[in-house]
Amino acid sequence: MAEHKVTVDQLPTGKWACFLHLPEHGEPINLGREFKTEEQAENWLNVSESVTAIDMMVRKYKK
Repeated sequence: MAEHKVTVDQLPTGKWACFLHLPEHGEPINLGREFKTEEQAENWLNVSESVTAIDMMVRKYKK
């Protein structure tokens, strides 16, 4: 099973978002939340809401 990766990247709007990278899906998948700072985005990755969002996207795109 290939592993997925999550990155924090700045959007063109200046806000920050978390993106899921799956080997079988060419484009990064936005996890649906935007933050004012990179630190806020990174901190969000430590809460259960992010784990749920990641799990949902992995199931959606692995079909």
